[in-house]
Amino acid sequence: MRKHARLMAFVIAALLFSCLLSACVSDDPDASKTYNFDRDKIPSITSVVGERTLVGMETEGNNEFPSMQYTYQSNSVFDDLSQYTKLLQERGWTVTGGSYDLEETPGSAQFVKESADKGQILVLLISYEKNVYAIKITKLEAALVDLGSNSE
Repeated sequence: MRKHARLMAFVIAALLFSCLLSACVSDDPDASKTYNFDRDKIPSITSVVGERTLVGMETEGNNEFPSMQYTYQSNSVFDDLSQYTKLLQERGWTVTGGSYDLEETPGSAQFVKESADKGQILVLLISYEKNVYAIKITKLEAALVDLGSNSE
């Protein structure tokens, strides 16, 4: 009986851990063509360019401030990222840290957007080289301020 109770406790704990993890971030970005962070649904790069070889996926942070990095291999890095960054900007993402040049390799581009969760933002960092790119998404406690709307 004790053995059965321990096994049930282990199964329940594993299920709870799995549910908590999946509430923050989707394990399979290609399943729904989005990267999921609680209520935030970010289009995945594969939703724009089609299937690419996912060569790595890393989880960082914690449940309060999750971070996921997806690394893809591609023979068309410039074209992939050109299409993806255009989509991000069409969906309200703002380029931060100045501009970026996708033809300059290696390189990076960073975008931000307010989260669906009040008082939080999403930061999306794209790092790329000749045949590989990584998309890292982090959710942080912060607010975006529009400095361009002040007039004198």
